[in-house]
Amino acid sequence: MFGHILVAHDLSREADLALQRASQLARQHGARISLLHVLEDHLPNTVQGNLRDAAQQHFAERLGQLGVEGCQVLLRKGRPAQQILEEMNDSQADLLVIGRHHHNAPELFIGTTLERVARQLDAALLLVADEQAAQPYQKAAVALDFSLCACDALRKACTLLPHDARLVALNVMELGSRLLSKNGNSTDFLATQKELLAKLLEDELANLAGQAPAVELEVVRGALPRSLDEAIAAQQPQLLALGSHGRSLISQALLGSLALRYLQNPPCDLLLVK
Repeated sequence: MFGHILVAHDLSREADLALQRASQLARQHGARISLLHVLEDHLPNTVQGNLRDAAQQHFAERLGQLGVEGCQVLLRKGRPAQQILEEMNDSQADLLVIGRHHHNAPELFIGTTLERVARQLDAALLLVADEQAAQPYQKAAVALDFSLCACDALRKACTLLPHDARLVALNVMELGSRLLSKNGNSTDFLATQKELLAKLLEDELANLAGQAPAVELEVVRGALPRSLDEAIAAQQPQLLALGSHGRSLISQALLGSLALRYLQNPPCDLLLVK
């Protein structure tokens, strides 16, 4: 269960969608919201003061329109990524909600605030891309394998969804021709993989004490990322949950090819879990 949600807002339309989703999740979970806006620190004090006043008024009006009560509005100066990470750490928020960046030019993603935050954030990150941000999620997908971070993504996705939602666990099994020629056919491997993952799902869902939505499992043979792209396109989820492997410095530097791919060009809202 999420108890404290931090929304990073840069006054863009994309950030406002993130605020709408955060307010919906806060109502669903009984969570509190904090809203963070970072002012540019190189501007003259008079200009900064005017921008601060305008931002305060804008957020007060918008929060009133969304019916959000008790939201703490935080105005900071400095580099956005640094301020977001510091506030997440200081406030101990358990979910960061943020809007997508450069959605018309995904090649500009590297170096954005979102990319910098995603590399270093330990908490769950929800990237909002869906225009229908005011309604609860009804269909989600999680990229599932046997890694700890994928299991964490599964649990977080279940927590984020209402009980009447549907979650599909997608696994892509990559089988080389050499392995098949020595050890059998793809049908046998897929059946074994599905059996093992079904047991994993059973164990993970049992730990949620009956709070999980309906969960289905789909195992496909193919190669990443293409087969996962195809499975996501076929399922058309509103939310994709993904684990980003590891917490080491090298994982912060690399982030992970799948995580980077979907952050750069999300097919729907993306929940990233480390």
